[in-house]
Amino acid sequence: MTIGYIYSKFFKKIIRGKSVIKSDISSTAKVNSGTTISHSTIGRYTNIGYDNEINTAEIGSFCSFSDHVFIGGDEHPLEWVSTSPVFENVKHSGSKTKFASFEVPIIKRTIIGNDVWIAHGASIKAGVCIGSGAVVGTGAVVTKDVPPYAIVAGVPAKIIRFRFNEHVIRELLESKWWELSENQLQEVGKYIKDPFVFLEKVKQIRNITY
Repeated sequence: MTIGYIYSKFFKKIIRGKSVIKSDISSTAKVNSGTTISHSTIGRYTNIGYDNEINTAEIGSFCSFSDHVFIGGDEHPLEWVSTSPVFENVKHSGSKTKFASFEVPIIKRTIIGNDVWIAHGASIKAGVCIGSGAVVGTGAVVTKDVPPYAIVAGVPAKIIRFRFNEHVIRELLESKWWELSENQLQEVGKYIKDPFVFLEKVKQIRNITY
């Protein structure tokens, strides 16, 4: 175990905290130090890594975010003469001097579904929708919507493949397993490695035929 690893995983907790601004975070969700969350909601059992920045987003349940993930944020009006915030009605312009105070467009809300995995250093453009079960690769820059259970990577991010076939994806989405109670999840959790058995167990619990 290196000194750098010890610092990143243990000392960070002591030296830095986290910042949560006007956000609703489930009591079972985990947000690690160095992360800033503003005007967002986070569902149950979602784990947010270190040094993330999440702006104006709706994040579902059972999601997993690695470190240094960036979601949303301000967009500069490209049709103006200047993109500098010293001409905008914003508090974080970085300068005490203002030459104008024009209103900027409202930040688009980013939607992250349930059971989404976002890997280290990925960036998600404001207003994008990432479907449930999707995976975003390391360092990816997501500028367009991502379908459920798609694996995307690259700059800009493109679909590499899907985690399951269309039939399994449809049944997983219809099952809405992420809405099961904790007791129900205890029953089906032991089958998480086998999608077919897992789905059958969910059907039995809910007495539903897809």
